[in-house]
Amino acid sequence: MKNASIVLSPKTIVVQEGDETKGIYVIQEGKLELFKTIEGHEIPLGEIARGQIIGLSTLLSKERHVVTARTVVQTVALFYPLEAINPYFNEVNPIINIFIKSATERIKFFSQQLIEVRVNEKKLIKSTGSPHQHGSQLAYLLAAFIRQGTIEHDENKIYPLKSFLVNGELILNKKFDYLEKIFNLYSSGGLIKTIFDKKYGNIILSPNVQLIEDFALFSANIAKKGLTGFIPIKCHKWVSGLIRIHKRFKEKSGSFMKVDFANLINRELGREDGDDILVQLLSLKLLSEKGADQASMRIILNAPMLQKRVIFESISLGINDIDKIKPDEKKTVA
Repeated sequence: MKNASIVLSPKTIVVQEGDETKGIYVIQEGKLELFKTIEGHEIPLGEIARGQIIGLSTLLSKERHVVTARTVVQTVALFYPLEAINPYFNEVNPIINIFIKSATERIKFFSQQLIEVRVNEKKLIKSTGSPHQHGSQLAYLLAAFIRQGTIEHDENKIYPLKSFLVNGELILNKKFDYLEKIFNLYSSGGLIKTIFDKKYGNIILSPNVQLIEDFALFSANIAKKGLTGFIPIKCHKWVSGLIRIHKRFKEKSGSFMKVDFANLINRELGREDGDDILVQLLSLKLLSEKGADQASMRIILNAPMLQKRVIFESISLGINDIDKIKPDEKKTVA
């Protein structure tokens, strides 16, 4: 039987939902994820790895693929094309054919049940609140945990995380993996800093409880109003430059002469259009002006507010796309 060994890079679609079967893939190394797309959302259905086969059930049923298979890491597979396999099935004893047909129907039945369970789970999450509401609830719970969970350790206050999401799962009645995705966005987005401690495992280092509670309120408002009014993506580098300018000129306390500020932007960002950028930043209310006339006009830069806004918005964008985040893409708290 003819076959070919193929190497597939991460995020490669091996079979696409709705496509005709072209053959079967026997996984030699690596890992693939299975999912079905419903109403624009990917519904995860599990993973397959070494020794497992893709395409066998659709080959036997002669139907189109009902799910999509995508590589998670670099994957090696043996591919057997349809024309190389069909002769063997055409020669199968009629009684064995009946067994194969029965097994295929069972596989199809259980696959459909799994899909229905996942879809209903998705609908249940939606019916009990949006991801932004869940993000707000988890942040409030985290703030309460920090206020009560202090441990004095080497003259520092630390906050062990071993049981936080386990308790969060029970209190918020949400799945552990789902809460873990949200929590990891808090860490990667800069809301909290987590490190590993030999004695206590993963801990939160020097958390700002008020900042966490402010985010909880922000996330609750996003659940009501949506993502409107966020800083445009093109401005993110500009805002980072503004924060650096503020740090470099701490003695100015965030107040700069307007006539000089465009040049500060040019130097910090390596640009030549600082005047245009300044106009856009003012129109977006990322900066403000103060003064009686042009000669005395000053630019007011509130760097802490900008930094806070960038952190909150970046986390909220991640929460908005929570379904696209895989559990192993972020550092976990376990």
